[in-house]
Amino acid sequence: MKPGIETIPCGNGTFLPLAQHNAPAVPCAGCSPDTIVRVSDLQNFPAYPAPTGMEPNGWAIVGLAANFWAAASAQIGEGLLLGEPAQVMFTPIGYRWDYGDGTTAVSADGGASWADLGLTEFSSTPTSHKYAARGSYSVTLTVDYRADYSFGDQGWRPVDGIVTVPSAPFAVVAATESTVLVAEDCNANPRGPGC
Repeated sequence: MKPGIETIPCGNGTFLPLAQHNAPAVPCAGCSPDTIVRVSDLQNFPAYPAPTGMEPNGWAIVGLAANFWAAASAQIGEGLLLGEPAQVMFTPIGYRWDYGDGTTAVSADGGASWADLGLTEFSSTPTSHKYAARGSYSVTLTVDYRADYSFGDQGWRPVDGIVTVPSAPFAVVAATESTVLVAEDCNANPRGPGC
């Protein structure tokens, strides 16, 4: 505190010159409607991988549909964006499946289980896949997210670019029907494959 300068306590143990305390608030640097926020600006806002599902669980019969789905949903995070407190929302807009055998698929939604779709086991779905040969395959999913940001109560604005988030790969073993449906029949094991 300098002699002759009127000061006011700020609550954190420091004193601010009264002229500075009464100064108008500094506007948010990134809040201008002309501000362009890019995906590269979102380092403080990670989008999380989508949980994945597959049926039958971890295996497939060669020539029959194995069903895959992802449980992606909108995510909202809080943090600093361009040095200002903000929220960022990630909304899934596309799903890219790599079935591990050289085949890929793109879908607008994450799919669902056969039961949720009202289908019988081994029915084809928009996200299902038929393996043509026996083997072990590593399946990966990449979800594309649209991002929007908001500073306080200024409403949501789009982020320039798409955020891509891969999920952890998981293994699928494809075998012929005679190899898969052995050991027990459906009377002995009603929850077994194909029952």
